[in-house]
Amino acid sequence: MLEVSKYIKDLLFIHDCVILPGFGGFVANYKPAHINNSLNIVSPPSKTIGFNRNLSKNDGLLINRLAESENLSYSEATKSVQFFTEDIRVRIQRGERVVLNQVGCFYNDRRHNMLFEPSKELNFLVDAFGMEQIELPQLSVFTEEKVHPAIISQVKVRSLFTTKRLWYAAATIPFLLTIALLPMNTERSFMGNEASLGLLEGKKEITEKIVPLKPVISPPEEMVRFEPKLRKEAKLDDLQEGKFYLISGSFTSIENAEILKQELISKSYPAVIIKNKNLYSVAINQFEKRTDADHFKKQVIAKNSKAFCWILEK
Repeated sequence: MLEVSKYIKDLLFIHDCVILPGFGGFVANYKPAHINNSLNIVSPPSKTIGFNRNLSKNDGLLINRLAESENLSYSEATKSVQFFTEDIRVRIQRGERVVLNQVGCFYNDRRHNMLFEPSKELNFLVDAFGMEQIELPQLSVFTEEKVHPAIISQVKVRSLFTTKRLWYAAATIPFLLTIALLPMNTERSFMGNEASLGLLEGKKEITEKIVPLKPVISPPEEMVRFEPKLRKEAKLDDLQEGKFYLISGSFTSIENAEILKQELISKSYPAVIIKNKNLYSVAINQFEKRTDADHFKKQVIAKNSKAFCWILEK
């Protein structure tokens, strides 16, 4: 039996969702960099892997990758994935912990509910390649030394002012302050007017030029725990019976699918977005025959050797 888990691992580096047909889908979600205060460690941004049992319909991604890598036919690759899935299901029912290497672990809890625990060995975020955890330096806290108060001897202070002198001072000080502040206020008002005139004359309007940024595909913010609802304004093409679709990518977010569609259209491909179960799939083109789809796929890969696409049959 083929080890399918390594192909699931490879596809999670490229795609947000990898479906194991008839079993469920592995969903990758973006996680920003964060600080662990208890361990004093800074972790880089990453992709957290979750599992959604509702994403079980075959989208062709895993089977096509297996067929190309192992030089198998599509039907042979489909059977290999079915055997792999059935083996996992039987081992979980026996109470075993089924480990998919560097992906995660499946097991049943006390109530026989299947749970998934993601592996922490790999960071599936390609943009964070080479980044590692950084241990922050320990900060030493200095405590202040207690200062013992010195013994202060009581000293009798001779009174400098008598009651009579204080009365004369209280009567004289307001008069002197009034005389002293009059010229200062006049001078300040004159200087304030002069300054305000200078500001008005030298005032210049500053305009900012807003440059529109090119939209970038970003990972979804939340794990897919339910079937996403379709927006009313989003116009999608329904899957048609007897069609073969050459899929370039599948997303849980309609915004990401729209960005990929516009990129393909700019390269003269008749790209469309189709609703495929819980996902938004971007099709490069659609065909009536499988042979036409295979031929067009070879042309796409010939133009770009790094391109990866698969065929979805409806």
